Amino acid sequence: MIPVLIILFTACAASHAQDVLEMNTGVRRTGEILSADDKFIRLGLDIATPSGSLPLTRPTVAIPRADVRSIDFANSPERDAAMRSATVEDIPVLEGQWQKFSPWLEMPHSPAGAIGCALGNALLATKERRNADRALQLFTRIEGKSWQDSDKARAREGRLRAMTTTGRAAKAIEEAKALALETEDPEILIEANFLLAQAAEKELRAFLKENPRWEIDPAVIELRHRLHNRVLELYLQPSLFFGTDNDKAARGLWGAVGVYELCGEAHLAIETCRDILAFYPETHAATQAKTHLASLKPGQLAADWESEARQELLQEGHASDSSTNPAPTASPQESNKPAKEKKKKSP
Repeated sequence: MIPVLIILFTACAASHAQDVLEMNTGVRRTGEILSADDKFIRLGLDIATPSGSLPLTRPTVAIPRADVRSIDFANSPERDAAMRSATVEDIPVLEGQWQKFSPWLEMPHSPAGAIGCALGNALLATKERRNADRALQLFTRIEGKSWQDSDKARAREGRLRAMTTTGRAAKAIEEAKALALETEDPEILIEANFLLAQAAEKELRAFLKENPRWEIDPAVIELRHRLHNRVLELYLQPSLFFGTDNDKAARGLWGAVGVYELCGEAHLAIETCRDILAFYPETHAATQAKTHLASLKPGQLAADWESEARQELLQEGHASDSSTNPAPTASPQESNKPAKEKKKKSP
């Protein structure tokens, strides 16, 4: 009879996901966490009857919380999908999951920190002040309480964005500078630098407003170039991490498009839009780039600076090859012709 019960228990346990508590002694307790307080965790046990069904009265056990080393919580495809996308539409699911798991924020293996960060990002995406305030509270709590360092780092990055949204931009920028210097996580670095890029763009816009004819004022030319180069450096930095996060890389390129337009470098804005469409076609920035290109006149789009540059490089390479390895049939007169004329005759 015992082997039969073991088989029935195994079949029942496999029928649905379970929570697994690892005790300080190394023993693992399996079941469903029904409730918990500061002292005890109430675990519902899955014990099958000989017919293979669960008993009418589900046995439970109270386990001292202090005896639990970590918890592997049951998987949830719905939760995982909402965390991956973290859009405004996912807020109801993420809210429910956060309410369920927030008491376990400090418990090793808990997904609470990741859920909270996803919820905070979704709340920020609504662009509503009250949701930004809520996101700031979430990120602050996760940064201070989460058991996992990676969740703390992402919460800090999210907190900086929430601070910017809620009118605390100056303090957020100072923290972003420190974060950019100390982090080795590419995704966190990208977010910190994006905040700095936005601040740098704001400074550049203020400069141009105060100095509309900067190009004829020797006293400010160097400052203009420094501001211009700094903001572009920060916006273009994410594209160096191609494949890490396409949305953030494309977002940085789209930021650069705005800077080029601001500075009267329309041809660079056009080429950057083309880069976005070529490398990140599935992103939101690609939609913005496509809309921008569609708003331009045919004459503005006629020039293809990258294509022209490639042609020049090819022609220079051909001329270089010809001078290094001259054709044996070339006449002295042909060899003495100016390089510019020879370049025109290159195929």
